[in-house]
Amino acid sequence: MAQARRIKNKPRKTAEKKKSPSWDLPWGLVVVILICGIVIGMLINGVQNDNPRFGAGLKQLLNSTPKTEDQDPEIAALLENQSTEKDFEFYELLPDIDKVMPDDLPDAEPTRPPENVDYFLQAASFRAYADAEKLRARLALKGFKSVTQARDVKGDGTYYRVRLGPYPDKRKAKTAKNKLQRLGVRPFVYSVKKS
Repeated sequence: MAQARRIKNKPRKTAEKKKSPSWDLPWGLVVVILICGIVIGMLINGVQNDNPRFGAGLKQLLNSTPKTEDQDPEIAALLENQSTEKDFEFYELLPDIDKVMPDDLPDAEPTRPPENVDYFLQAASFRAYADAEKLRARLALKGFKSVTQARDVKGDGTYYRVRLGPYPDKRKAKTAKNKLQRLGVRPFVYSVKKS
């Protein structure tokens, strides 16, 4: 009997070569990428060669540090030397305050905002009117509108307070308070019922 032989298949040689992976990008995208590369190259070249036409803005952006408001030394000195805030209790001095807001107000909005309430900031209070006006002037140079109010305290004389506001809600008052704190002022937020 004849035995069956197992025949191995030989790999066929084909005329086709293996295809290399191709990038099937649309021509429009290729043109956009090419133009962006040229523009970025011109900007980098302009930055390196101090060219005023190409890259001057990019160089300024890369070299500039973010401008932060620092404490105004004149405001800090005025508050430290002339302010009477460390000498009295606010509740006694400011009888028209309905409620003093704490420093750690939550960021969440109340479900129903209080009606007929205005919010104010008191930046500082002074015994001398001239000192209050100096602070108002320094705050005006920083872009804040404020007023000076005279308030007579029984048995203690007249105090002049620098007040900002009214603000329609607590959030706007807190934002202004944070800006003032960056200048070195220690304001507090209070609310007054509308008449």
